Amino acid sequence: MQESKMKFETPDLVSSNIDRIGEMFPNCLTEAVGSDGKPKKAINFEVLKQMLSSEIVDGDEAYEFTWVGKKSSIVEANKPIRKTLRPCPEESVDWDTTENLYIEGDNLEVLKLLQESYLGKVKMIYIDPPYNTGNDFVYADDFVRSQDEENRQMGMYDEEENRLFKNTDSNGRFHSDWCTMIYPRLLLARNLLSDDGVIFIWIDDNEVANLTKICDEVFGATNRISLICHKSRASISNDKIISPNHNIILFYAKNITTIEEERKMIGLDPILEGFDLNDNDGRGDYRLVPVDGPGGAKKGNPYFEFLGVEGYWRFSKETMQEKYEQGLVVKRGNSLYQKYYKSSAEQTRRTATTWWDDAGLMSTATSRLKALMGNSTFDTPKPLELIDRMLRMTTYDNKEAIVLDFFSGSATTAHAVMQLNAEDGGHRKFIMVQLPEKCDEKSEAYKAGYKNICEIGKERIRRGGYSHKMRVAINY
Repeated sequence: MQESKMKFETPDLVSSNIDRIGEMFPNCLTEAVGSDGKPKKAINFEVLKQMLSSEIVDGDEAYEFTWVGKKSSIVEANKPIRKTLRPCPEESVDWDTTENLYIEGDNLEVLKLLQESYLGKVKMIYIDPPYNTGNDFVYADDFVRSQDEENRQMGMYDEEENRLFKNTDSNGRFHSDWCTMIYPRLLLARNLLSDDGVIFIWIDDNEVANLTKICDEVFGATNRISLICHKSRASISNDKIISPNHNIILFYAKNITTIEEERKMIGLDPILEGFDLNDNDGRGDYRLVPVDGPGGAKKGNPYFEFLGVEGYWRFSKETMQEKYEQGLVVKRGNSLYQKYYKSSAEQTRRTATTWWDDAGLMSTATSRLKALMGNSTFDTPKPLELIDRMLRMTTYDNKEAIVLDFFSGSATTAHAVMQLNAEDGGHRKFIMVQLPEKCDEKSEAYKAGYKNICEIGKERIRRGGYSHKMRVAINY
């Protein structure tokens, strides 16, 4: 009979007590640095004392958002580096003339290197940073863990000696590492934006609250334009309490005053279809848009008299009368219509909303990328329609705009820039930055010959079918 093994280890009572207190008072849970230098669960005793007191407990109060490692991340953002970008003409297309740039390397270092040449010049930034789900890669900077600790504890280096650590279940649920990773990158990214520049950040529910607080601090809460809800999935996940079918896109301006002054510069394309009627007075093509008030335009209706307009609800009486006398409001049957001219439509843009249920699905994006590349190369490409909408909203009047994506992934942003340029004759330039994360040897991408994500992104740009000119450089 095999003897059962006895466990000669006492339970961690402190950890157990913290969990029990957290169940009763979730607002008392926080994070602290353990003896091993890693984040750990802890109790905020000041909050706990207040929870157990009917009187106000003495202590200073301030509105602030902080976490373990915040000060270090600020220091890291301002720390100079001795690095350079090594040109790779052999991987480039039209190296001597193109202004498109694909950079392999740690984006924190690359953002520092871009400060001199692109300070205040970038019109639009789009990023899809790694989620904090317990399975995604997170950039491990020196102030998070030292290189020796990485080598000893994780053994995670790519072939270019870039540092990575796996955001495992045991560590990935902590917020401090993630906040420390994203904060300095956003500080540097803001410097690159032009005065009328904007940034879009795609994120899921795990960190959207913290990311919003960080962006409010980095860009200024007054420069928050909106939080956009994007419907990214159509299928239902039955293994969830509620199926997560959306992601949030944080939309911030470098200077909201500039955006407000040019409000029409943030919008979608004008509606130019349906102008199939022509005026004989030289005003060109037009279409009819219903403008009926309650009850239509029937005789006897108090809202409309054939020889004049009374009490109309949509426009003022004076405006309706003026439009009627100018022939801009006409009666067809029992309805009123306004003539809407194409020449006016070209100067007017539809206002975007915060609900994007028609900007492409992840499943469609995956299928299209597979068709383009010939096999499954990337699990979570973003829809071209999504980036295209952002570009149309913010660069339609600036066809020379510089667009930056420093979590480039499969290079959807570059593809969208090339596609829009081909459509409207623009010369927008892209800067893509991506860490050469290794492809899993069991993945379809690896079997197809792609050793890392950068190889996928560069090949997608080459196959884009538009203007695939680009300079390739490696952070060295």
